[in-house]
Amino acid sequence: MNMERVILQLFFVIPVMIVGFAIFKPFNGIIRHTATLDIQRILYSLLLSSGLLTIITLSSIGSGLTSPFMIPFSVLIIHFILCVFLMTWTRLLVRLIYQNLRLYDKKEVRVMIMGAGELGQVSLTALERSANPNYKVIGFIDDNQQLQGKTKAGIPICSLQKAFGSIISSQQVDEIILAVNRGGMSDEKVRNLMDLCISRKIVIKEIPPVNDWLTGGLNARQLRHMNIEDLLGRDVIAFDSEGIRERLKESVILVTGGAGSIGSELVRQLLMFDARKVVIVDQAESALYDLQHELLAKGYKSNRFVAMVGDVTNFFRMVQLFERYHPHLVFNAAAYKHVPLMEENPFEAIRVNVGGTQLLANLSIKYGVKKFVMISTDKAVNPTNVMGASKRICEMYIQSQSQLEGIKTHFITTRFGNVLGSNGSVVPLFSKQIVAGGPVTLTHRDITRYFMTIPEACQLVLEAGFMGSGGEIFVFDMGKPVKIYDLAVKMITLAGLEPGRDIEIRETGLRPGEKLYEELLATKENTLPTYHKKILIGKTRECNPVLIHHEVLALLNLLKSATDDQLVSAMKKLVPEFISQNSTFERLDQTISEENGKEINPADYFDFKPAPVYR
Repeated sequence: MNMERVILQLFFVIPVMIVGFAIFKPFNGIIRHTATLDIQRILYSLLLSSGLLTIITLSSIGSGLTSPFMIPFSVLIIHFILCVFLMTWTRLLVRLIYQNLRLYDKKEVRVMIMGAGELGQVSLTALERSANPNYKVIGFIDDNQQLQGKTKAGIPICSLQKAFGSIISSQQVDEIILAVNRGGMSDEKVRNLMDLCISRKIVIKEIPPVNDWLTGGLNARQLRHMNIEDLLGRDVIAFDSEGIRERLKESVILVTGGAGSIGSELVRQLLMFDARKVVIVDQAESALYDLQHELLAKGYKSNRFVAMVGDVTNFFRMVQLFERYHPHLVFNAAAYKHVPLMEENPFEAIRVNVGGTQLLANLSIKYGVKKFVMISTDKAVNPTNVMGASKRICEMYIQSQSQLEGIKTHFITTRFGNVLGSNGSVVPLFSKQIVAGGPVTLTHRDITRYFMTIPEACQLVLEAGFMGSGGEIFVFDMGKPVKIYDLAVKMITLAGLEPGRDIEIRETGLRPGEKLYEELLATKENTLPTYHKKILIGKTRECNPVLIHHEVLALLNLLKSATDDQLVSAMKKLVPEFISQNSTFERLDQTISEENGKEINPADYFDFKPAPVYR
């Protein structure tokens, strides 16, 4: 070999190679994190450099020039192959050594990725780069039959049936990562997958929405545990959005309790439906402030809504608001709702729940409000506690107003069960207890409740509100009741923990006034269907409006001087089906029963008779 010729060739080969590397910069990538893009840059650099050398060689041959510019094509090909091999495989080898050293003596988390598409590939890359925890991807799960049986990045793709039939148990899979577009996967499929994972004590996580990681790339730390709402929720409810939008156009709407869980979601949906102005009233200053800034951050202009601090029992403040805004619709979501607290504070339950509703209803009549929608609860059915009884009295008062002559306001009541994620509900309580390491506390192992998501409940409230013509109690189809113990088990499992071993589930006993099973309709009531399959009309007993009006006023007047026993006794007379359970007020039931037998027939409260019109 002519060394002099080789040295001369290096003087123009090296600059040509530098040109290719300077343009594509393959040296910028961190070797231990080598990815497909780094390999592509190496190939592009070598292809450009080899192409330039080939052009120089061909030009030399064409012009008759001699060495050192004439490089044999066999040398160019061998040079290209060797450079590709050495530059890529050395990088991959360094990466492999680094990963093994980094993950040495770390617990391995064996996972399967649900979805073998682009999101699945991105998830695989993110998991492979994760050191804590040490993820090992066992396989992909995909319902595309054309992909099943094949591999992706050397990892097998299988069906859901095969994964849960044999692979998960034999490979000791710890987690399932949901890496699919949730819009393309039905809620029922998600729930079935979650049930399968829970039954096998497998943690299920999902990647966040693409918008949350698009700029910085997906990181394994961004994987989140699935929400219990995904497990208990139902498929999207179809409702007359255009009809609601048309009715809300140019309307001024007053929402009391507007900073609460239900009230704030009602506000969001009303603004989405282009209501002219939403007046948000709440006495909770901090929550109202947070909602105000959330709406401004979403781009809603200040002329579309107004946040007003106010107490629904304050006559002068409520008159001021009605005088100033003259609302077309009123949604009354303001109430005290915690059963044990209201059992200890019947004064406040009557003052706020009954007094606030009575004041708002009367002002709605005076100021010509078109519709008044009250948010009630399943606890108003055959109430066993003060809170439920107070809401039942509100229902009775609202119904009685609809029976008065000359009343143009349509009074509507909507009744539903527990709302997932609402303030004080069992779901956020369990979440806090799980994060704190337990125990998760529930009052009774057999207790059941109906659940509905907040957006779902508010959509049905809007639909029912515009559906009603006055006096109806609309009952929502809440689906099947959920056993709270099962809910606790599922939430602990979804958090990647084992009930009884990692987190204790402790029974504390039924609280004052608490039922084992909630009802949506009293046994003496039946229902009628509406055009919406999720909304039923409760056929309730008619009330004598004058009698109800005077009894409610008498109850509110008792607040001036009565004891708790006297207040609850008055509630029991007004709501004969109110029978206390697990409460100190149980002792009053026998007394009330005897007094009712002597003084008045409870049917007088419900059998409508012609009476002078209250004005």
